[in-house]
Amino acid sequence: MEEKITKTESETGRGTEMSADKMWFVRLNYHERLQHIILALCIIILVITGFMLHIPDDMLIFLGTSGEMVFFWRSALHRLAGTVMILVSLYHLYYIIFTPAGRRWIKDMMIKPGDLKELAGSLQYYVGLKNSPPEYDRFSYKHKFEYFALFFGNTVMSVSGLLMWTESYWSKFILDVSALMHGMEAILASLAIIIWHMYEVHLRPHKFPIDNMWIHGLIDEEEMKEEYPLHYKKIMEDPELQKIYIKRGDDNE
Repeated sequence: MEEKITKTESETGRGTEMSADKMWFVRLNYHERLQHIILALCIIILVITGFMLHIPDDMLIFLGTSGEMVFFWRSALHRLAGTVMILVSLYHLYYIIFTPAGRRWIKDMMIKPGDLKELAGSLQYYVGLKNSPPEYDRFSYKHKFEYFALFFGNTVMSVSGLLMWTESYWSKFILDVSALMHGMEAILASLAIIIWHMYEVHLRPHKFPIDNMWIHGLIDEEEMKEEYPLHYKKIMEDPELQKIYIKRGDDNE
């Protein structure tokens, strides 16, 4: 494609230096990157401050007289991070309903019959029955599973956390169920992030030790062809999609 495509800040964001002779594709725009970074920070704080409640009493002795202050700030940080997580989740709902980029996001993220075919093709590839993996669109079945699992887990954690925060309004039964669900979902979410998300995004051989796409939101043409060939074909066949997703290395910010 010969013409130069000029991108707006709202679609691509800022903060990356690119080779002028390469074509780049937008995977995450500025708003999506910001949501991801805030959510990631909240989850890290919530995991640390949440599991602090399970520190053995024998270890708490080493905190001495500082223990009460440490756990006061633990509680404050946990609630602050939880509140911010709820707010960014509500913003995400606004984003996918009321903005063009958000509506494209959720449309591409919705589960479709073809995802089952992708899953079957991947399993066949993993066991050696196929020589190549299936061709993915903008989001693969793995992205969709992780996204909706996060949506479900976020809802469970938010509701159960708010119930425990306002414990004076609820019965012991509701609080006990909330505490059980909160704790179990926290363990499940932590393991999913550490084992699945970290490996899938950062620890695979061609990504290790870190994929900077979460910072600048861009991937190059070679990676686009390899990772998301169906999406690449759609973009290259549609001038309107090119305006949204393609960024030249020599484009002005």
